[in-house]
Amino acid sequence: MAITNQAVINKMMAELQKAKKFHEKEEVMKRHVSHVQLLCDLLLQETDTSNSKAISQEEMKAMIGNQSRQSSEYKTVQKQSMDHEEANGNSIFDF
Repeated sequence: MAITNQAVINKMMAELQKAKKFHEKEEVMKRHVSHVQLLCDLLLQETDTSNSKAISQEEMKAMIGNQSRQSSEYKTVQKQSMDHEEANGNSIFDF
């Protein structure tokens, strides 16, 4: 069951009203303000996770790059670095 943002905001307003009502009792007021802070964190966390799921194909391509081109370049560089004139063969056991 998902909780709507409006329900969370309504709960924050109720907690603020309670904090305002008990403004003379600092400990009780701080407890209600702490509840508001927790509800704010919950609401902000929900917003952050919903935004992180929306990555476009262009953004993904920019982050990862062209995989096929990179892998072929890596194989070419790897092959060039392994060619030694004094090597006797492809295996480390060839003497």
